[in-house]
Amino acid sequence: EAHPSTINALVNLGTVLKDLGEFEEAIPVFERVIEGRRATEGETSINYAMAKAMAAGAYREIGEYDKADLMIKDAYTIVAMEYGEENVTISAILNSQGLLYKKQ
Repeated sequence: EAHPSTINALVNLGTVLKDLGEFEEAIPVFERVIEGRRATEGETSINYAMAKAMAAGAYREIGEYDKADLMIKDAYTIVAMEYGEENVTISAILNSQGLLYKKQ
């Protein structure tokens, strides 16, 4: 079972790798974050949705647009259904989606 502090450290590591342009290395880290969030918070948590959005950004950068699109749509659906479309997180997800569509 993943510990919340470990998951947070993985979020930080994935973000640093992504910021350094090391997208291929960031993806498995973000995938571990997704699994950790699922295990500790469930598939309806906002942190789980944001983990999917972070991974989507890395997939977008390596040209895996279909996978990125699926993850962004999943993140949007989770947040919209659980927290409402007015939730501030929706804007970050929509921004990610826009960046994906711009890249394609």
